[in-house]
Amino acid sequence: MTTTTGQDLTALVQRRDTLRENIQRVRGRLDSARQELADTEAECRSKKVDPDKIDTVITQLEQRLETEVTDLSARLEQAEIQVAPFLEE
Repeated sequence: MTTTTGQDLTALVQRRDTLRENIQRVRGRLDSARQELADTEAECRSKKVDPDKIDTVITQLEQRLETEVTDLSARLEQAEIQVAPFLEE
């Protein structure tokens, strides 16, 4: 049968204490992350965006941006064509 020496026991206690400290640190990070999530969800709701559907909203906004940029490009091209005759020398 193996007996634990005083040094082994001290090392185990130190490891246990370190583990407790690490657990407390992780719990603190988790609490902080949960609070940040709650704050972000509240901000989304204040802007009339359902946080559970944020991916859908982002996709819709990206599509809208693409449509608007395409439309702006077409209008600018049309304006350039209309102005071109007045720029000829």
